[in-house]
Amino acid sequence: MKKKRKLRKGRILLLVLVIVLFISSLLYFLLPRNYGYRKETIDVFKEENIYNKIMDKKKYSKTLEMVVLSNSFNEEYLDEYLEINYVESDDSFINDINKLLSLGYKSKEINVFYENIPDSISVIVNNRYNSNITNYLNLNYFIEDNLDRYIKYENNDTKFDSIYNTDVIKENYNYEDTVTFVNAYLDRDYYSNDINLSNEEASAIDVIVNKYYKLNENYEPSDLVTIDSKFASNNQRLRKEAADKFEEMAADALASGIKIYAGSTYRSYDYQLDLYNRYVLQDGFAEAETYSARAGYSEHQLGLAVDVLNGDWQYLSENDDEYTWLIDNSYKYGFILRYPRNKEYVTGYMFEDWHFRYLGVELANKVKLSGLTYDEYVARGV
Repeated sequence: MKKKRKLRKGRILLLVLVIVLFISSLLYFLLPRNYGYRKETIDVFKEENIYNKIMDKKKYSKTLEMVVLSNSFNEEYLDEYLEINYVESDDSFINDINKLLSLGYKSKEINVFYENIPDSISVIVNNRYNSNITNYLNLNYFIEDNLDRYIKYENNDTKFDSIYNTDVIKENYNYEDTVTFVNAYLDRDYYSNDINLSNEEASAIDVIVNKYYKLNENYEPSDLVTIDSKFASNNQRLRKEAADKFEEMAADALASGIKIYAGSTYRSYDYQLDLYNRYVLQDGFAEAETYSARAGYSEHQLGLAVDVLNGDWQYLSENDDEYTWLIDNSYKYGFILRYPRNKEYVTGYMFEDWHFRYLGVELANKVKLSGLTYDEYVARGV
């Protein structure tokens, strides 16, 4: 008898449990849910006739709640609000995400901006839409202080207007070039952004000198030596390390049946000034700018550049066997071709098949391997 009562009791409890579960399920599906939104937010949802639409999303978003409470809600951006991670701030966060959304940025991009470059949001909202900002951030040579310039440069339709043929660069251009070129100051006119190098900086073997980096008038290397006359015309001088390596390179080339000579090496500031002015008189200002450096902007003043002669004592040409040998071997001795073809827009000079720059063996190998000009290599901080 006791067993039957226990069995009956158990069945009753099971039935009650089933009924409770059924009613709970029914309530779950029938009663309205707020998903964590505050009552005042829900009231606004209902007033704006968007309650059902938002509840259908079955998701809480503090960003959405704060947008609604600040009277900044735009129904067009509902899905984006739901995915944007809220950032505690004054009203600027809500205002800025609406600006970003109106420019065309999506929640995924906006989250990346706030996670990585929150101090640069104002830069982004005050420029045109740029789809590559998140790509910039993935580059180890991205410089946040340059972000405004990156965006403006990439959005500038006339950025390749130049005296140089830039078709090759245009065809292969990508966001990496934007960051590289801006870091190299190519978004600014030549000679408009002088970075004055101290004599100490100028004495570094890896120093860069171009149409943005300038040497002092009084700079002269302290270790200039005359290259062995077997490998040079007249009294050509380079810094000792570069001279030693050039002689070694010329000797090894000769052993391979290749004759190369140093034709023009160190030039003083005054010498370069006179040379540049003569070229301007001879060919005109615009033409001279494509192949001659202004005084203070020449690598020759460093005592690390050499214009190479071939076996006929003529300046090197890309059709020469000597040129081919140097392209294949010069980096092994610390020299690189400084102004290659199809990089005129980057280097600021026409292709000079005769102009080689000493960087030291280790660095020259790295630059050679990178496939970059030295300007690009420095801009990427490789």
